[in-house]
Amino acid sequence: MDIFLYTFFNIIFPIFITIFAGYAFRSRFPIDVRSLVKIQLYLLLPALLFVKVYESELSGEILTSVTLSIAFVMTVIYVLSFVIARLRGYSSEDTSVFINSNTFYNAANLSLPLMNLLYTNPIAVSIQAIIIIVHNIAFFTIGMFTVGNSSGNLRRAISSIFKMPFIYVMITGIIFKRLNMTIWDPIWQSISLLTTTYTGVALLTLGAQLRETNFSFGNMRIYLSNIIRLLLAPSIAFAVVTVMGIEGIVAQVIVIAMGAPTAVNVALMAIEFDNRPEFASQAVLTSTVLSAVTLTLIIIFVQVAMPI
Repeated sequence: MDIFLYTFFNIIFPIFITIFAGYAFRSRFPIDVRSLVKIQLYLLLPALLFVKVYESELSGEILTSVTLSIAFVMTVIYVLSFVIARLRGYSSEDTSVFINSNTFYNAANLSLPLMNLLYTNPIAVSIQAIIIIVHNIAFFTIGMFTVGNSSGNLRRAISSIFKMPFIYVMITGIIFKRLNMTIWDPIWQSISLLTTTYTGVALLTLGAQLRETNFSFGNMRIYLSNIIRLLLAPSIAFAVVTVMGIEGIVAQVIVIAMGAPTAVNVALMAIEFDNRPEFASQAVLTSTVLSAVTLTLIIIFVQVAMPI
């Protein structure tokens, strides 16, 4: 119990205090949450990904193992969710949201600040940056295709994929790094300022988004989604890293990252395509609240099972 309380109050609780601050602020002031999301999506997150890719000293072996393991776990969750939805007779709209709620997780808004608090070794944040890239590529391709196809907006979903700036930023960062190009100092300082802003804005925005979420205790599909997202996904991740022989801090970050709650973007995309937005929003809200406990347990588990 002592280690649980220590982990909760020193790692998880500070994050949720900031999230609650965003929730309370949105309750008091009529802020435009969509604008905050766009600032993150089109400015802060691309800046962060560019810096992490440009500065990354991860070996090719680590990059490959992280990418393959994350992609494999997400694929398993995607297929498993599809099978469960079919067996339970969900409609095509419910199936798409159920799949996305289980497969796509909060890799940036919550997980990145978590890694910053949890590890002093900068390699943890670099690994999480790679996870963000893999996750976002999957979400803004497969995830958007899934929700767009089920709601009859397939062409719109495909066109939206190529409007996401992170893809081009990531490619630019790789090119700059490979060619060993030097970035003019004023520009680099400006980009660095944006990266330091990201964590606080991301958590506050998450709280504000949750404030706008409607919740119903009667939807049992939400709880099934929470079990898959918060418990089954990290369990599969643990099995995968064990089989692949991934150890230490790399293995810990992968397992913890896969235990993150449902991504807020899942709800935003459902709202955008008018595809079961209530279901998606409730999945985000419940998984985020429950993750305060489950992430604490996962952190304790990985520190015991996969010591650095």
